[in-house]
Amino acid sequence: MKHEIVVPPTADGSAEITLVSWLKEVGDSVGMGEDLAEAATEKITLYITAPADGILQEIHVKAGEKAQVGQVVGIMSD
Repeated sequence: MKHEIVVPPTADGSAEITLVSWLKEVGDSVGMGEDLAEAATEKITLYITAPADGILQEIHVKAGEKAQVGQVVGIMSD
């Protein structure tokens, strides 16, 4: 089963983040709730976490690129 990795709502209410870095690479195993990527707004730094246990399959937004809250930035599979 595939799971979308989405940008969560931010504590400061920003609608857009900059993806600072991926902490995992495609093919890495991850556990539910594990940090996958670091992101930032103008005011805060946040982490995008794994929605389930599985393997990181795809990265759609690269480090340095911007994304909207709710946007899919990657895909995981069981």
